[in-house]
Amino acid sequence: MRNPFIAGSWVRGDNFFGRTAILREILEGERDALWVAGARRLGKTSLLKELEQRVLQNAQTPFVALYWDLQGSADARGLADGLLGSVEDSEAFRRATDISGEDLEGHSVADMLTTLLRRTVRSGWRLLLLVDEAEEFLTVARTDPQALPKLRKIFQKGSEVRTVITATRRLAQLDERTDFATSPFLQGFIPPSYLTPLETEEARALLARGKFAADEVETVMQRTANHPFLLQLIASRLFESRDLVLTLDQLAADEMVANFFSVDFQTLDVRERALLEPLARDGAQSLDDLTQTSELPRETAETLLFGLRMMGYLALESGRYRLGNWFFDRWLRRVVSERAEAKA
Repeated sequence: MRNPFIAGSWVRGDNFFGRTAILREILEGERDALWVAGARRLGKTSLLKELEQRVLQNAQTPFVALYWDLQGSADARGLADGLLGSVEDSEAFRRATDISGEDLEGHSVADMLTTLLRRTVRSGWRLLLLVDEAEEFLTVARTDPQALPKLRKIFQKGSEVRTVITATRRLAQLDERTDFATSPFLQGFIPPSYLTPLETEEARALLARGKFAADEVETVMQRTANHPFLLQLIASRLFESRDLVLTLDQLAADEMVANFFSVDFQTLDVRERALLEPLARDGAQSLDDLTQTSELPRETAETLLFGLRMMGYLALESGRYRLGNWFFDRWLRRVVSERAEAKA
């Protein structure tokens, strides 16, 4: 039997598990502008790729989908090049809208989107625009700030287009800018819909592929808090080794996993990190404890803690917050301890 687990790359179709509620919200809900907020490796790209495939396979859908990856765009020209590449890569989209790359070449990104939208509507469809790695808008805001208000106007053009953007919570920094004469970019996209770790039954269905013992399944779910990347990674290695203790020990010492947490932690707001570090140092704490330790206003702390809990960084038990999973807890404890030793 071949290893059925896929760690580190996006999945869709038979390899995609769960996310029923957020898929339904996007495809059947009333909102035409959605920001799906999630931590790294929680499955944001997989969600968009699954949406693209479901639309393609559904003869009754009103949508035609276009997946647009912004990573590395840097400026308005980069956005335009990436959008052109997305159209050229999607034969299904070109066929449905009767458009080609030649129709878009040489245009600004705003004019490209306007053309795409016009041709989509003329062909009898609604555009489902799936925008990945939307943190890139923070870079564009520095290099070509006037491009963003034009894009926002198109993204929120009513029923003709449903725009879904995925990004970490860093994207919220976009609305801290004061050099836009128009409404904040994320107005209409907020509040975000959070991409959470998998639900218990979703995680169990994924792990069932490995035919592991019931106690092994429960241990893996408990140690990972159902984080999809960690689930896939542990399950993949456990499938090969069939030794859970060895697998957990190896991953706990794996520098790739440590680097994942390190990069992920840096995507958080400094105030969010200030709420997490005391939990690594002192263990579970109440809201009052964390408010006092972080010196944040209570309302601000509550808002930040909610987001951290939704993304799997935290768990709330009996009114006390603790770090979300065993691997993250272990990594952050080590970081906080090494920092304290360095200061001593």
